[in-house]
Amino acid sequence: MENSQVQMPRDPKRLRILMMLHMPWDSNFGGPKAQMCLAEEFRRSGHEVEKFDYVDGYPPGNSRLGGLVGPRFATKAKSFIKANANRFDIIDCHQGNLPFTKAELGFRGLLVARSVGLYAFHREFLEFKEKRWPGQHTGNRVANSIRSWRAKREFPDFLRSFLNCDLINLCNQDERTYVDEILRLGNKTVVFPFGLSREEHLRFRSIRRSVTALRINPQIVFIGSWLPGKGSFDWAQIVGRVRAERPSVKFVFLGTGVSEHRVMSGLREQDRVAVRVVPKFDNQELPQLLCDSTIGAFPSYVEGFGFAVLEKLASGLPTVAYDIPGPRGMLRGIDRRLLVRCGDIKTFSSRLVDLISLPVDEYSNLSAKCVETASQFRWTRIARATLHAYLSALSQLKLGQTVNSRSFREYNLIRPSTCKIESVASQA
Repeated sequence: MENSQVQMPRDPKRLRILMMLHMPWDSNFGGPKAQMCLAEEFRRSGHEVEKFDYVDGYPPGNSRLGGLVGPRFATKAKSFIKANANRFDIIDCHQGNLPFTKAELGFRGLLVARSVGLYAFHREFLEFKEKRWPGQHTGNRVANSIRSWRAKREFPDFLRSFLNCDLINLCNQDERTYVDEILRLGNKTVVFPFGLSREEHLRFRSIRRSVTALRINPQIVFIGSWLPGKGSFDWAQIVGRVRAERPSVKFVFLGTGVSEHRVMSGLREQDRVAVRVVPKFDNQELPQLLCDSTIGAFPSYVEGFGFAVLEKLASGLPTVAYDIPGPRGMLRGIDRRLLVRCGDIKTFSSRLVDLISLPVDEYSNLSAKCVETASQFRWTRIARATLHAYLSALSQLKLGQTVNSRSFREYNLIRPSTCKIESVASQA
């Protein structure tokens, strides 16, 4: 590559960055949150940030099925980039959004493909789901069939986007292991976790609880969509097993995205009295919604990072989760009891009962350790490290080199994984 072919920023102190994603730019959803928070930090550092999201590709007023049966998002994204390529130094897009070469896009800056949950891992879970829960479906069957068809058609885009980009931004070490050992693309990967802002940390830490009161009226909280991948099919057994040991325990499900009736229909009738459902909430409300909870539960089968786990830890809630990529990076350094073999409902339920029954001093110490661990995940620090990586990659392009992430300093924001990738199916 000749130096003249590389578009370099006019001023490295004022980069022009495009955030691209095939979902709405809304911080109440987990998928867009990382780019939204990074965009805010980048702007604070003096950089220009724009976005091109699902709503830009499929404006309101178009057919509701436009995003399902119309032109795929990648086609919309390509058209936008070809018309605006010279306006940006860096494009930070979700995996699969731009499965094209930079020559096809007419772009000469740094092209980054981002994972907020590796597509390959999600595809593996979908295959596993059909074996573990055959015949069980959620949501609109027609829409689900269309999404399934489209996902299979667009799966190759995931690999093409990784092959054609300059840099791959991953959110946990297990993803790096996969990209390195399976895809053989580890030479251009960086791993940055997600985080919380300083203001968010302060809001969560401001929660004051009476440990004695929490032991008298214990409550278990789950944050997440009511979907099989988040453990919706496991909750009937979890609630039943916990209440068999501790009948006084209450449960609250936050941000299910479905009605209370839908959630309750999946639980045993005798357990419904112990459950409260909050289908939707604003992020600003979350600290207050968590203030009456004793511990967290997160029986998710597939995650990128696991914002819901981090938020509960930041508020001092010891949280039990399945031992999967993402949550394990936060929990294994706190207490191994917080991680359970994926799909092991019996042990998962027992761990919840054990944590609720902890002596006051032990619970308080564990809660403090959760807050301390969460404090390590701050967007200011993550954004600074991300910009360093992007500028280093741009410098390599300027020299006519292929970007090699192992040739520049990496920030050790999360500990290297001690586990090899295990398929969801093999764990369950």
